[in-house]
Amino acid sequence: MAKNKNEIPSSKDNAGKDAQAKEAKQKLKQAEKAKAPGAKGDKEKDEKADKKKASVRFRRFWKDFRGELKKIVWPDLKTIAKNTGIVLLTTVIIGVPVWILDYALSEGILVLKRVAQGARVEQVEPTTDYVNDYLSEWASELAEQAIPTTTAAPTEAEHDHNDPDHTH
Repeated sequence: MAKNKNEIPSSKDNAGKDAQAKEAKQKLKQAEKAKAPGAKGDKEKDEKADKKKASVRFRRFWKDFRGELKKIVWPDLKTIAKNTGIVLLTTVIIGVPVWILDYALSEGILVLKRVAQGARVEQVEPTTDYVNDYLSEWASELAEQAIPTTTAAPTEAEHDHNDPDHTH
């Protein structure tokens, strides 16, 4: 047998360990076969045992669940208020710089667009003239395409001609 870590174990030592490992595996397989469902050959007993096991597991689950709920330590109102304040403050501290950065980048893009179009770079007040022009053009196009809502009354000749009861 190897007494030193650096020594190589002899083949006799390995053979003895291999035999012990095989025996342990065989015993484990036999134990599993004995515990396996259907080993008894009686399916009804196995089904009843499975149902009983399921109900026992279900009850155990709920019992454990209630026990875990009892272990929870709920914070008091002061702690909740403190934590809520921390969350709100952190949101503002992170949100304000993001908003400023977003605004600055948006304005920068607008300036670049104006430069690319050859417009002045200085601030231009937004106007509604463009929107008003667009809406008036759209309304005039709709008016041109519209079907007239008033029609002339049919003349007496047209009326008589369309009347099936009228004979000449």
